[in-house]
Amino acid sequence: MWRCTQYDDFEDLEQRASRGEQGLAEDVFRHLRLRILNGEFVAGDKLRELTISKELGVSRATVREATRRLSGYGLLEMDPQRGVFLRTLSLREVEDLYELRENLCGLIGRRFVERATAADRAHIATLHEMIAPVKPNSYRANDYIKALAFSEAVVRATGNNKLFDLYHASWQQFRLFKIHLVRSIQKGFEVQAYNRQLFFASVEVRQSLMDGVKSMDAARITDAMASATSASRDGAHDLHARCQEAAKTNWRQTLEHRA
Repeated sequence: MWRCTQYDDFEDLEQRASRGEQGLAEDVFRHLRLRILNGEFVAGDKLRELTISKELGVSRATVREATRRLSGYGLLEMDPQRGVFLRTLSLREVEDLYELRENLCGLIGRRFVERATAADRAHIATLHEMIAPVKPNSYRANDYIKALAFSEAVVRATGNNKLFDLYHASWQQFRLFKIHLVRSIQKGFEVQAYNRQLFFASVEVRQSLMDGVKSMDAARITDAMASATSASRDGAHDLHARCQEAAKTNWRQTLEHRA
């Protein structure tokens, strides 16, 4: 029987459990999410549940349970007639998500100051201490994952599960949108190099967020979260513009070649 043998890089570190506790359905969910968020599939690709079930040696019902959960995260689209497809997000849809995220930043700051416990703050500080000293020559692949866990730990400490769910789902959709733009622009796309770039681009924002946590300053936490959102949005816009320009260039080259 197949079991997940590769750690799901995008699983919240605080929520990890042993594979025995996760169960087979959880393994399949993590396996597929890892492949999706690492850009293995192209936006609009059809995920064939029967093929995946044979590949993994699990029942089709187990795969369907996983795809339904991934649909709930906004990563897949399920059509009763046509099947399951990797979601294709439009710039407008992503803009709506960023607008929502921006409006959540203030709530995160306020609720953190009101509800975060000493244990929460100590845990967040420990996560930051693990990544703060990292330099380009000492970077390791899982440092990016630790950075994700650091940000998520701040949101989780608000004690608002709905807020956390929105935050958790939105960054995955942002990544889905951007990673496919990057793939369309760059030949030989390497996900680890992309993660490394994201890690070092966010060093100052993470430090600002940590400063806000230490001082229990809602405004500083809000500003840091807003800065991270703004930087992510700018990156999405830049990639979208570059992708459109690349498409125009390819179109012109095709016409010139035909001529």
